[in-house]
Amino acid sequence: MAAGFLLPLSATASLLLVLSSVSLQAAALQARSQVQTGQRLRQAEDRLMSAAQHLLAAPATPVVGQTGQVGPVAYSLVAFDGPHWDGALAAGGLQRGRAAATLELEPTAEQPRALRAAYGLELSRTLTPEGPGSQQLLAVRELGLRGRTSNGVAP
Repeated sequence: MAAGFLLPLSATASLLLVLSSVSLQAAALQARSQVQTGQRLRQAEDRLMSAAQHLLAAPATPVVGQTGQVGPVAYSLVAFDGPHWDGALAAGGLQRGRAAATLELEPTAEQPRALRAAYGLELSRTLTPEGPGSQQLLAVRELGLRGRTSNGVAP
């Protein structure tokens, strides 16, 4: 009687072990997939930040529709709001201002859909008796991305 009981018990235990190992393997594959997706998104964020710095390094005010390329990354300026200059002057005739820009990465094989990011810009310019001087970029702050398309320019 004991021999007839052990065979179904061992078969059930074996099946339980197989199912648990398959479940663990599926969980590991899912975690790996999520890590890879996160890495691709972080790489896209880095590319967008590089594109923003590249675009804003030029002394001219950016124009909506302007395109550029940093290495293998192609981008376009989707929206630009500003600059909005403060009324008060700092020491040395410096005036501070703000602007917002939204950039879009062109799709690639690695990132098949276009990603957008909005950036807040801190600017300064010198005011002289002849008028305002050229603007200087002081800081770039990311306002949003995380794989979602933004609607226009962020506040």
